[in-house]
Amino acid sequence: MKTFEQILKEASMWNYIYKKNKGVFYRGVGRGGKGTGVGVLGKGVYLTWERGMAQAFAKRQGAEGEVKKYKLKRGLKIVDAEQGEDFIETKELLGFAPHQTSHDPMFATMLTMRLRDLGYDGVVSDDVANGICIFNAKNLKEVR
Repeated sequence: MKTFEQILKEASMWNYIYKKNKGVFYRGVGRGGKGTGVGVLGKGVYLTWERGMAQAFAKRQGAEGEVKKYKLKRGLKIVDAEQGEDFIETKELLGFAPHQTSHDPMFATMLTMRLRDLGYDGVVSDDVANGICIFNAKNLKEVR
């Protein structure tokens, strides 16, 4: 059972980032809108709240790399990667300590499946390089 402080911490971090950016986030992509395929927060669309970080990911994609801007839906249920009890528990069930990560696609898929079963729409990390993973692309819209 989560304590009031845990619920407040999880909600306040995501709410703060969302409000500060007015729901607008960035993604560095390559040809065909492909990302880098890291998957440390799960399987989905990875975004960041800093344009410069998105630019760094776009450069990793080569000459075709570009930064795209997205607006996220309001009211998404997002778990905190560092403080979220459900995220930490899910990683433990998969055999990982809270600080461990994996680049294995099966890890990303299993992590996402369980978090979606728990009602989450995505994950937010306090590490701007990991950023935000939104499980369903229908929860974001490209803006100019």
